[in-house]
Amino acid sequence: MEVRSASRRRLPPAERREQLIEAALAIAAQHGHDRLAFEAVANRAGVTRNLVYHYFPGGRKELLEAAVHRAGQQLSSDWVTDPKIPLGERLAANLNRLMDHAAEPTHAWLLYRQGRGAVDPALLEIASIYREEVIANISLNQLGTRHPPPAVRIALGGFLAFTETTIEASIEEGLPREQVIELVAATMMGTVNAAVGVAGRAPQRSRRRG
Repeated sequence: MEVRSASRRRLPPAERREQLIEAALAIAAQHGHDRLAFEAVANRAGVTRNLVYHYFPGGRKELLEAAVHRAGQQLSSDWVTDPKIPLGERLAANLNRLMDHAAEPTHAWLLYRQGRGAVDPALLEIASIYREEVIANISLNQLGTRHPPPAVRIALGGFLAFTETTIEASIEEGLPREQVIELVAATMMGTVNAAVGVAGRAPQRSRRRG
């Protein structure tokens, strides 16, 4: 009797869609946005091209956007923000998660890093959603709010880009994680303190101009 593989079994719609998104994420991460095609996703998932189209009638663009969303979710979820955990431990846990993604590297990390150089406005907007989520979580840990002043939010965005580059460079150089965490933590404190100071002075300057 023929035994069908998991991919050939009839799956619930939600589970099948998840399978196809994961396949698209893997292909786009490994081969680039331009190599993502329905046929490649169908082959990886062990289904027909028509079935992929059934779940993504918007075509390749819809499928790629779903994969970018998935990458963002995997990188930004499970951020440690519990105030009962000491701040230093929260920072170390969150940095270790990012370093785990970068060290493997996971499909989510590869696709996210590709997205930083994307020109498609829709892909940039999706990446921005999850970057803002991480910035909000950093602000929650450091300042107790997910809605920091604009100056602080902008500074944290720059800090996040610095962190991503530092993590990748530290992996290439073989720098111990403890040193990376120390470096990033010191940079974060300097960035937050400077940005908070600027944000606090901004209203006074505005009043003087008036």
